[in-house]
Amino acid sequence: MRIGEIIRATEWWEYKLLPILGVFYATLAYRHASIAAAWPMALELLIAIAPGAVYVSVINDLTDRDEDRRAGKPNRTEGRSAVVIGLLIAVPVLIGIAMAWRWRGDPLLLAAYGGAWCAFSAYSLPPLRLKTRGLLGVMADASGAHLFPALVAALLAFRAGNAAPDHVWVGLIALWAGAFGVRGILWHQLSDEEADRIAHVRTFVQRHGGRWARAIGSCVTFPLEYAALLAMLWLLDDRVPFIALVLYAFLVIFKLERFQMHAAIVQPRPRQLILLNGYYEVFLPVSLLVASALGHPADWIVLAVHCILFPGRLSQVVSDAWKLLPRRIRQ
Repeated sequence: MRIGEIIRATEWWEYKLLPILGVFYATLAYRHASIAAAWPMALELLIAIAPGAVYVSVINDLTDRDEDRRAGKPNRTEGRSAVVIGLLIAVPVLIGIAMAWRWRGDPLLLAAYGGAWCAFSAYSLPPLRLKTRGLLGVMADASGAHLFPALVAALLAFRAGNAAPDHVWVGLIALWAGAFGVRGILWHQLSDEEADRIAHVRTFVQRHGGRWARAIGSCVTFPLEYAALLAMLWLLDDRVPFIALVLYAFLVIFKLERFQMHAAIVQPRPRQLILLNGYYEVFLPVSLLVASALGHPADWIVLAVHCILFPGRLSQVVSDAWKLLPRRIRQ
């Protein structure tokens, strides 16, 4: 088994990092700052966040071994040597410590970064293992995967220009990321509902039932997430991200009709299209880079680098859009 499979790189490289980069770009746009001028901070952001994603992927699988065996699920750490597993944990932790040391003079940034690592650990590792403690597990996963990394991205964007954090903007980022994170973990727990039942894993869904999870995801967190997103776009005062949202909406409508897909908010469905994920992963970051490049020409270079580093989701959107064009145009 390759290292990339053990650390689940394909599950987080684009899906986790792109929304976080979107926050970084959006915060710079909010400050009317060039993204290209902040490239050192963008690099720091990737160096800081990627090891956390590796760490949580490995410890999740490692601590889930017994449950996965009972449920008959594959586990990427099964059969791996202790040396390999130890290195895959130790190296990311050492990088995290190095980044924390680099940011030691910024208490707010350090707290957000440390909070992500603490949430990751508390979610998976005994004796806390909040994954099995219902609502606490939901909050821990949402905080580690989305809330704290998004705050790190926003704070780094302010730090790039030696600007004090704007409390309204940071508050909206926290609301959006927290709601998005809760929706994400509820979707994950609903996807694993049967396996968790067999393995006796007491997640929120197992404790309170799928009905409550669907109600919270659809009626509480999704409206909060969408409201916070619209507020953020309104504060940006730029048409390009709004136009991108409209284009995304049209793409969703056409895909649901032409590809016979099913819209999903929190409940997994066959041939599902999880609402807004494509906007966060492709339309938002790309539109922010285009908008910034119109005022800061050097940002066209950043857009090119972004597309090279994260080609998967972008190429999928382009492919889907091409398939939806009338046949006479494609011929």
